[in-house]
This record gives sequence, structure tokens and C-alpha cells, in this order.
Amino acid sequence: MTELKEALETRRNFYAFLYRMYVEEPAREFVDTLVNGRFYFPRLTLDEELSAGFRILKEFMEKRKGKIIDELHEDLVDEYTRLFIGPHRLPVQPYESWWVDGKLMGESLLKVKRDCRKAGVVKSRDYAEPEDHIAFELKFMHHLCEEELSASLEKERFVECLNLQRDFLNDHLLRWVPDFCDELYECELSDFYKGVVKLTKGFLLLEDAVIVELLETAQK
Repeated sequence: MTELKEALETRRNFYAFLYRMYVEEPAREFVDTLVNGRFYFPRLTLDEELSAGFRILKEFMEKRKGKIIDELHEDLVDEYTRLFIGPHRLPVQPYESWWVDGKLMGESLLKVKRDCRKAGVVKSRDYAEPEDHIAFELKFMHHLCEEELSASLEKERFVECLNLQRDFLNDHLLRWVPDFCDELYECELSDFYKGVVKLTKGFLLLEDAVIVELLETAQK
């Protein structure tokens, strides 16, 4: 059970890391962690994309050891603003509807809302972006991982959480995020965001197999 709990916690924590990379600019404390080599790299089965992401981030950290934290933080805040806020047109749209429906606020957004309600999740009024924003979809998976952890000793609820994760992953995230990551990677990016993009794609591609394996184990 300890090994299972560690695996579930690793998944939950990685979703937490990823959604924070898209929901807001990196915090100064996080930049300090990177510059001073204190960033924790989780133990994950590595595919090509994940390996590339970790390597790029490690190289980013190595090159910036001893740099002035405030200057790097300002650079990353500016980059986040350019990529995900504006004021100019975003280089790559971070919304499922744009990728699946070809327009913003499309049918895909309604499907995300429906699936969130099915899991008992309603978007906070404080969160300005629609539910099909990449940050919200990753946050939703993080929420399901939290639910899964608390239900790990209740087989029926545990399996229900895994099925919700598998369905949301296949019905939403895997339909568009890999392509989003590929296109964003080709933009003018710092190595920090290149690493984040690779980690995002690699982790989600790996998740499909991980959830299936967890379901098979739980149902034995």
C-alpha cells in the first residue's frame, strides 16, 4: 500500500506543478528554488518527452546558478504574460475549444463543464478563464487525484475516481494538449518554458497507461 500511495502522490503532485505553470506566472520563491538547485525532480517512468523536459529544466537550472533571482523572475513573468495573457494575440491558444472546435467557447467547453459537474466540481468565480483552459483541465485532474488518494482504501470509490480520470484524459486532455505543446514548443521560448511544455506532453501521454495499470491492479 505504501508503494501505491507514493505513486498516487507523485501523480497528484505533478498535476499540481503543471497546472501552476499555466494558471499564473512563476512565483519568486519558485524561481529561487530553481536557481539554487532545490527543485525536486519526481521519480517517474520516463518516456522521450519527459526525459527531454527534465533535461532541459536541469540545464536551465545549471546555467542560472548564482544569477540574480529578481532579474530572472522578472524575465519569466514577462514571458508568461506574453504567452498566456497578452495584451497582444497569444502565440498559441490554451483552450480546448480552439483546438477541437476551431473556435473559442465552442461545444468542447460545454462538455468540460458537464464532466466537471458530473464529478461535483464547479469553477470558482475568482477564476476568470473558461473551464477548457489548460490550467483548469490540469487542476481538475489534480482534484481527481486528491479524491483518489482519500479513497484508496475504499475500492469502489477508488475505481470510480480512476474511471473519471481515464475518461477526462481521453475525452479532453489527450485530444488537444499534445498538439498544443508541440506548437508552443516551436515558439520563441526560454528553456524554462520549453522544459515545461515537454514535461506536460510527456506526462499526459504516460498517464493513459498508468491509469489503466492502476485500474487493473484495483480490480484484481
